[in-house]
Amino acid sequence: MKIDKKLTAVILIGGRGSRFSKINESPKQLMILNKRSLLENQMRYFISYNIKNYIFPLGYKSSYFYNFFKKKKTIKNYKTIIHYNKFGKIDENKINILLFNGGKNTSKLKRIKHSLKYIKSNNFIATYGDGIANINFKNYLNLFNKYKKAIVACKNIKSQYGHLKISGKKILSFDEKPILKDPINIGYYFFSKEIFNKFYKNNYELEDKFVKSLIKNNKLVAYNHKGFFFNIDRKIDLDNIKKTYKKLILTL
Repeated sequence: MKIDKKLTAVILIGGRGSRFSKINESPKQLMILNKRSLLENQMRYFISYNIKNYIFPLGYKSSYFYNFFKKKKTIKNYKTIIHYNKFGKIDENKINILLFNGGKNTSKLKRIKHSLKYIKSNNFIATYGDGIANINFKNYLNLFNKYKKAIVACKNIKSQYGHLKISGKKILSFDEKPILKDPINIGYYFFSKEIFNKFYKNNYELEDKFVKSLIKNNKLVAYNHKGFFFNIDRKIDLDNIKKTYKKLILTL
């Protein structure tokens, strides 16, 4: 199915990121992977699906992002247009980027809610700015059109620990870094405005009561992602990604 030219991605980048850097240091989304920031690598993948509209509800470290986008004249051979506080005219042949103050102590769910008034499409993507997955967004659209429900991407991953099966004090077996039985939420959401607004509440958080409410009301379906996914939480994650995904990052 063809992707709507007005389809917008809300990328959440307003947190402290305290596990990665100090409050007066550059945010993790701007750390370099293959001569480009993590954020630009993420956007380049979105652009490969002709997704050209982006909203960034800023919070902490906003000056770093303002300076980054002010200097970013092109992304993946497309010229960028930076909008501040509201979208001006959307140019379908350029990358349209909206920056606005989402508040430093605002929940992720409220940041998305504040972004809705700027979104010109009926449906939108919401994700975090500290990870990349090669999601097939055409399959996302097909899934949405089939079920008319919100979508969340999940993936089966290996545990980072060795697992023991025990009975009392006796060790029955040991499995080094097994594939976890239940998939994890990798933070790529697809919503319609109608579903989002219907279940939104001011005291909800995205990954907790909001998602649980969608599940309870049978309004959320899972997209089982088989491709790559990585995210950066700490500096050691950045080092591991540079080693593990070196060839992959070169292709983004």
